[in-house]
This record gives sequence, C-alpha cells and structure tokens, in this order.
Amino acid sequence: MKHLESKKKYFLATFLIILSIGINADATETAEYAAFDGLHRFFQKLFTLEETKKGSVRIAYFGDSMIESDLMVMDVRKNYQKKFGGQGIGFVPLNSISHFFNGSIRYESSPDWDTYSDFISKKSPSSLGLSGYVSFATPGTSVWTSYRSASLPLARPTLFYGRSDNSGASITITTNDGTIEPIPLKPVGILNKLPLASWPRELKIQFNNADSIPFYGIDFSSGNGVNIDDFALRGNAGLSLGKYNMALMNAFQREFDYDLIVLQFGTNVLKLEAKGEYNWFASRMTNVVNHLKKCFPNADFLVISMTDKVTKYGTEMKTDTALAALVRAQEKYARNTGSAFINLFQLMGGEGSMTKWANENPPLVRDDYTHFNINGAKKIGNLIFEKLDKEYENFKIKNNLYAEKNRNE
Repeated sequence: MKHLESKKKYFLATFLIILSIGINADATETAEYAAFDGLHRFFQKLFTLEETKKGSVRIAYFGDSMIESDLMVMDVRKNYQKKFGGQGIGFVPLNSISHFFNGSIRYESSPDWDTYSDFISKKSPSSLGLSGYVSFATPGTSVWTSYRSASLPLARPTLFYGRSDNSGASITITTNDGTIEPIPLKPVGILNKLPLASWPRELKIQFNNADSIPFYGIDFSSGNGVNIDDFALRGNAGLSLGKYNMALMNAFQREFDYDLIVLQFGTNVLKLEAKGEYNWFASRMTNVVNHLKKCFPNADFLVISMTDKVTKYGTEMKTDTALAALVRAQEKYARNTGSAFINLFQLMGGEGSMTKWANENPPLVRDDYTHFNINGAKKIGNLIFEKLDKEYENFKIKNNLYAEKNRNE
C-alpha cells in the first residue's frame, strides 16, 4: 500500500512538473508577444493606411554606425513603401560626418559649414536638431549644400531651420530645371520650414548672409504612405538622446507626427563596460526613452538589440562574452518603458552567427566582424521588416481586423 502511495505521489509530481513546463512555455510566448503590444498605435495607423490608401505613417530610426549610409534602414524603408506606399528618403542633415550612398541619395557640402553634434568636442550655441546635428554658416562666407538622386526624383525637398535675429538671410536654389532667384529666410520661430522645389533630380542650395541661423536639415518625403528617417549617430550609445531639447522636438513632432521611434544601439556600449554588467545602461536608457516620449508624444517605441559581435580571445574568434548581458539590458529598458523589443542577435542566428555570415560567399560582414556590408545590411533590414510585418499581421488577427474587412466587403 505504501508502495502504491509512493507511485501515486511520483506520478503526481511528474505531472505537475510537466504542467509547469507547459505553463511556463506559454507564459514565455505570451510575454514575447506582449512586447509588441507596445506597437498598438503604430500598427493601427498602418492598418488605416492599408485600408484607406490615404494618409501617412512616419518612423524615426535612430542608431549608431550600423545604420550609417542608410544601411539596413533603406531596406526596411523599401519594404514598407512597397507594401504601404510612399516615396523619399526622409530627413537629411545639411552637413554631417555620415553620408548617404548605396542607392538612397548623394549629397555634398561646402567646407565652410560650422557643424555641431555630440561627436564634436565644441559645444553648440544652439540645440541639436532632430538628426543629432545643427549647422551654421561661417560668418563672412557663402555656403552651399547639394543633393542628387540615385534613382527616383528627390521627394518634395523642404528646408528646416531655427530661430535667429538675422533678418537679411536668403537662399538661392538651383535644380536640373534652372535657378530660382534668392528667397528670403524668416527665422522667427523655434522651427521654420521652407519648401524648396517639386520633385527635382538634382538640388543645390546657396545660403547668403545666413550666419547665426541654426540649420537642421532637409526633408525628402512624399507626405503619403510610409516615410522613414535614418538618424545615424556614429560612435553613440544612445545616451545623448536624453539631451534633446523638448520644445524643439515637440515642434518637429508637430511637423512630422512620428508614429514610431526606433532605437538600435549597442555597438559602442560593449566598449564601455569591461565586466559585462549593463544594469547602469538599462537604467540610463530607461530615462532616455521616458524623455523621448515627452519629445515625441503619441509615438510608439521599438528597441532593437545589438547584433552578434565577434571578439578575439587568444587565437579564437567567437561571440563577445559580454554580449548576452548587453542584450538582456536592452530588453530590460524596453520592458521598463513599455517599448517593443526585437532580439536581433537571436534573429540573425545567435551565438557564432557573425562568423557564419563572414564565411558566406560573398561575405555579408566587414573585416571588423562587427559591421555589415551592403549585402549583409540588406539581409538584416529584411529580417527586421519581416519580424515587424509578422507582428503586424498577428495584430490584425488578434483584433479581428480581417473579419471586419471581410464584413465591409
């Protein structure tokens, strides 16, 4: 009898363990999907755009050198614009250390710009712009910047600049259709805008007597469909976004009405902590996101983790031992702030994936085993879009939006 009771207790305990494993697995899946509840407003805007074919959805995509030259972002943009419509590369600074190539847009500028950012030691006399840059014309000089489309015409270029007492400034616009006589600038508000031309293939802007005016950049977006701005901040860990001037960012938000803010940092964070403990980073980035939520009200937030990163240990090249802790910290600050989270490290294949990508034919990564070449960046951009699009389709199913569409038809 005792033996029978013991067997009953054993089977009951085993059953409870199995049941517990099942429950925990379901809970993990639910928690993973719950992370994308943070994109409810963004997905709803996408659905409205998909159904009505009217209006626009706008995304600000912040990151470090991984997205420089529009890498990754241009492929996310292409996929979204193919599915939902829209044209243009978005907002581009007048001058920066990061240039756009690879089929997006090409631009040049004169050497007389005085440009400030968090990467330049001198302190700016004005707030940094949306892209993390602000440029001033060097006094006594005539400065210019030019843009050229790699394929499609430049979408509705519009100049954005800030406040100044300078009432004698003007610009001269030259396009492939000719030159437009000097147009006066009116730097009276915290943020001012000036439409420049209508879908040119080439654009050059000459700035006349424009010193003391803060220039933030030019927007190239169609105003319909999906528009995505690439804000590459080389050498940045994302922490400087907590310094953004709220009033100025609120003004940009009124203009662009961002629906989603993407944060993809991490490359430079690994260098900051030798012990591989990143609770400090999770805490500080929680504050950054909370600040950005005040800067861009009504926008949803998405945190994208660090990719795989190879480090040499003795004679062996393998995944950086601190990477797992960094990804956990990134997920932590995403959860702390109600942001969505994509584990890009796992999405690209997890531990050792960077080495595999480097050994592809042709290779998908650069010699530093950290950054991606154009082929690898395209693959990463497609992975990010596919993940977001899958969650968007799940959102429609979860909210019975397919059924609603069928009833309307």
